[in-house]
Amino acid sequence: MVEYYLLSTLLYMFNPVVFCIIKAVNRNPYAVKIAEDFQSQRCDEKIGTEKCRFSNTLLASLLAPKSTLCFQNFDLKIDDIRFIGFPVLLHQTLPKQTGHRIITVNVVFALKANLEKFIIDRFHIICKQLTVAIQHEERRCNYLSVQAKVMMALHDEMATRTEDCLESPYKLILQKSQLANELKQVFDSLCSTGVVRMYLNNWIEINVCLPTIYSDFLPSSSSKCDFSAIEKCISGLRPYHGVLLTVDEQALLDSLPMDSTPALTRLVKATSPLKNIQTIALDADLSLSQVFQLVCHLIYWAKAIIIYPLCETNTYIISPHANIYVNSNLVQIFVDEFPGKNLHVELAEFSLPKQLRDGNIFEHRYKQAQSVKMVIWLLQHQLLMQLHKYISIIPPKYKHDIDTDKQTDTPQVIEEDIFSVLLEDNHLTRTHSLSDLASVNSDESFGGVQLDNHEPIVAQMNNDVLKAIKSLPAAKNVEDLKFFLKLCPYFNGKCHIEEIMFYENISRSQITTLLDKFKDILVVYSHQDPATTFFT
Repeated sequence: MVEYYLLSTLLYMFNPVVFCIIKAVNRNPYAVKIAEDFQSQRCDEKIGTEKCRFSNTLLASLLAPKSTLCFQNFDLKIDDIRFIGFPVLLHQTLPKQTGHRIITVNVVFALKANLEKFIIDRFHIICKQLTVAIQHEERRCNYLSVQAKVMMALHDEMATRTEDCLESPYKLILQKSQLANELKQVFDSLCSTGVVRMYLNNWIEINVCLPTIYSDFLPSSSSKCDFSAIEKCISGLRPYHGVLLTVDEQALLDSLPMDSTPALTRLVKATSPLKNIQTIALDADLSLSQVFQLVCHLIYWAKAIIIYPLCETNTYIISPHANIYVNSNLVQIFVDEFPGKNLHVELAEFSLPKQLRDGNIFEHRYKQAQSVKMVIWLLQHQLLMQLHKYISIIPPKYKHDIDTDKQTDTPQVIEEDIFSVLLEDNHLTRTHSLSDLASVNSDESFGGVQLDNHEPIVAQMNNDVLKAIKSLPAAKNVEDLKFFLKLCPYFNGKCHIEEIMFYENISRSQITTLLDKFKDILVVYSHQDPATTFFT
């Protein structure tokens, strides 16, 4: 059968090469197209794709590099196939005695030649984990040597049989060799789920995943999600963000290994779509930096996504990436989860941007619990996206020259005095807090972090902006002007209102009132927080 050829152990010059061709099965997008007559070929004939054919001996020669090339990424491209590996030297010194001894080992995947770099890097990591684990077990208990003897004996046994026997030796090897079965398990896991979680020789843990893991909660197969998008989300993680589990809480706890940290269990139990990360850290009795590390771990393994905590003022709209086709598989899943409800009817409520407190979403109080669950489900499957308001200072064109100011009721010197006083005020620079400094790169101790020195905000403003501010009636009030200048560092189009509320510890009404007073020089627009999207 084809599957036994796909995972073949090629022994040549006593340097094992584990050769895995990722076949186009299930949802693996990195597969090569296997030749039609592949399954009918014997082990001593050429194998490969329709375009490239290689003999076992040739493959073993190509994929078993010299000792000088060990402990570095192996990348060999031949026509439409790319061979990915990470060879390692099994022993520090080469053996002086003559005889049969394995020197190096290399685990190689045959993939499409035109893959993205992040996919190639991911397979290099997989190969490195496997070869380093095999190296460790060989040094500890001669695991590879024992398994190689079993494989070679079975290979030689099949070679002595009659030529008309078409049975593959690799089928028999899988029945007798533990290492062969473990490598086949890796291959099957990558093809089916994209996740590898196993123990080599019941001792060394192999733990890695491919980007295909995120297809479980991404709504559209055409949507692209890779580790660069995940890294962007993780780098944008802030204390005001929330965490939404993509799997059942109890199922997640049951899947944790026995040696997992108790802090992860406490975090999962304390997590709620209604809490931000800072609150979760307090409830779980964990430091903020530790929570960040654990949340990043959950995001990496597709067990959680980043959201803004649910509240009535949140504004949502249907995601442009949402799979809203009539025959979508999400339709039946939604019905099973919420009997009597229709996915498209519920999504219609968010055809235009809508706050949760508006419309019919929470019309009946006794149905609010179910409505909240539906919103959470829609967020879990990336069918909804939240819109945040961002502010930028864009003053109207200043049409009057300086002399015009002298004709106003308030002399210009008073206005200048106001600015001169505020320039010396400490509130002109944004106050940094521990929460502001905490991020995925935070240290356990924040005391050593160096804060940037900011010049006064007024000094950084150009003349047109200053003149526009002075022309507003709200600028005549010192307190309003002081508050406005304090928030000016956020009015750069990169900070949304919820972020300003968190860092400055102010209410939404205070911000909206200020925006209304200075609306003539501000532009407010809405879009998604980049930290909450998995799409590139």
